[in-house]
Amino acid sequence: MSNIPFQLKKFKERYPQFYLYSSSVNRIKDKWCFMVRKGAERFVAVGKEEFTFHPLKQETIELLCESLPFLRPRACGLKNSFGFGDRIGLATEGHIKALREYDFFPVFAQQSVRELERTGRSLKEVLNSAIVACFQEGYSKGFGADIDHLKDLSHLKAAIKAGFTFFTIDPSDAIREPSKMNDREKKSILDRNFRKYEKFYLGRAYRIEKDRFEFTQETLSNLIITYAEAIDFVETCYSLLKERTSPFDFEVSVDESSLPTTPLAHIFIVEELRRRKINFQSLALKFPGRFEKAIDYRGDLKEFEESLIIHQKIREQLSPYKISLHSGSDKFKVYPIFKNIFGEKFHVKTSGTSWVEAMKVIADSDFDFFLKILKLAIEEFEKNSASYEISASPESIKWEDVHREDIEGIFDDPNIRQIIHIGYGSLFSEVNLREKFYEILIRNRGRYGRLLERHLSRHLELLS
Repeated sequence: MSNIPFQLKKFKERYPQFYLYSSSVNRIKDKWCFMVRKGAERFVAVGKEEFTFHPLKQETIELLCESLPFLRPRACGLKNSFGFGDRIGLATEGHIKALREYDFFPVFAQQSVRELERTGRSLKEVLNSAIVACFQEGYSKGFGADIDHLKDLSHLKAAIKAGFTFFTIDPSDAIREPSKMNDREKKSILDRNFRKYEKFYLGRAYRIEKDRFEFTQETLSNLIITYAEAIDFVETCYSLLKERTSPFDFEVSVDESSLPTTPLAHIFIVEELRRRKINFQSLALKFPGRFEKAIDYRGDLKEFEESLIIHQKIREQLSPYKISLHSGSDKFKVYPIFKNIFGEKFHVKTSGTSWVEAMKVIADSDFDFFLKILKLAIEEFEKNSASYEISASPESIKWEDVHREDIEGIFDDPNIRQIIHIGYGSLFSEVNLREKFYEILIRNRGRYGRLLERHLSRHLELLS
């Protein structure tokens, strides 16, 4: 506390029941403002000689943001950025510590609609937990707030109202696979759309290094069938955002489709977004290989690298925009390739890896409780895995290897990692389990932060 003004050094003498977070100290007009903790509960202290203590309610957080504008989320633009998903609202402190030595714009408040539904958290709760952590840790460089995988306008409107600044549009429900459609379905889409596109694209060709990509009757027809309705939805979302908020980051995500993004599809999507005057900051493509949850990349690294090189050459001709890597948690094999090829203007998104680190704390603190959560996640595996790309097999878990003396070994098992990664909804649906989970995590907040700092720093280092 040597850097705190003399008046505040007296605080501990006068209020010995409170722990003072020295990194949070700010001067607001003629008063001091900082975070304190009494037991497990935190307060915002405000005053000079005498202090008032404000619980972390909505009105307190709003007053903090009014007095300290750096606590409000903001748009990032084209700077390299990293999404730190936090499903439980306790991870941002560790994320801030992991970020300290790296030059990324952080998206601290990041949650998908799927995660919101399974955790029961509100958009305001997600944003508030990031704001409070930034205040507590004295982080003033700015951060973003991303509502991930938006698929409908109701969630988009709610995110605008809550104050989010980063909107990831996921039109995967409208992306079609021509090979799985009958002739009548394909004809219906083409009858409605082909004339609108042919005058812009038919016969156009792009030279990318030694490769030539042309919009022929066949290729254009397939792209229209695959993406036309999806891009219409993206345009609807963008128009709504332009009417209701500014500035904001706009990301288009086609990575949830089962179709790898071909070079011509990349060109078509970008050109069509530009033609419709959609100012997007990042594009998430579907790369070859498998980006499963909680484990490293599975696929041919050479094929992956060659694909990225072509996509980078396309971006060089059509830029500026960022390329986004989703399901980026623990993809250590591909980070150096991704960084080396895309260099600047990229975004990487993580989420569940911070949840897995939280479960390590649970296992180390109360192993029997951890086993209870794991067994519940296995029982509900089919339901939990419905919307995730994973290959976990609960039957393959060797229970004789699951013992408290080897926590790290347990979490090295890809089956256990994936089952835990997607099992958060099972835990949050049980009130008693949820309450005990939070009680343990809050009691071990420091340890959780250290695990996150170590684990996320590994991600950031490989991308730097």
